[in-house]
This record gives sequence, structure tokens and C-alpha cells, in this order.
Amino acid sequence: MEPDFRQLTENEKKLLERMLDDDFPGRDELRRQLNSVTAKRVNENGSLDLKVASGPVANVPRRVPTEAWCPDTDGMMIRLLLHVVEGKLFGLEIYKDDGSKIVRPPTASSLTLPPPGPG
Repeated sequence: MEPDFRQLTENEKKLLERMLDDDFPGRDELRRQLNSVTAKRVNENGSLDLKVASGPVANVPRRVPTEAWCPDTDGMMIRLLLHVVEGKLFGLEIYKDDGSKIVRPPTASSLTLPPPGPG
């Protein structure tokens, strides 16, 4: 959708910051990467390709170390998946459970994160 990488919008940055409130291995390194992240919107849902210019490599347990969700105005859930490749922020995937168009885009304050895992 967008030809070039650009600075994050305020809402995009807040979404990523909120997703990094989840506690998982590598989170602190990903937070430091946020200072140098640029983005390119890749679909109408607001999904992003992310590019990190600098920051420490994060040792995350899996490609999608965290996710979040919120309801759209029709009650269907909007899902957000944070993708990390080779220890770097790589993408934010945003989609709706039923595949329909997102009516009210997610905001950081609307997101629910997974409950903390066992201690």
C-alpha cells in the first residue's frame, strides 16, 4: 500500500508500546528497537512491515512472542500479532476474526493482552 518506509504514526507507536507491556523474553530489547523503527502500511487493516535501524537483538521464544485483541463496533474481535524475525521487530499483523473490514481501528487503550503466564 505504501511504497516507502516512514516514521511510525502516534497511534502505531502506542499500539507497539502497549503490546510490549506483555512480559516475555526479549521484550526489553524490542522496546529499545522502537526508537529506530520505520514502518510501511501493507493493507487496509493497518498491518505494517517494520524495519529496525538499530538496537539490541532480542532473543524471543517464537516468531510471534505477543499478541493483543479488541472488539470492533460489530462485536467481532480484531487481532494484532507482533512478528519478530532474527531478533528484530519485523511486522504488526492486524486482522478481524471474520475477515470483514475493520470499522474502528484499534487503539492502545482498547487492547487486551494475554494474562501473565505461570511464574
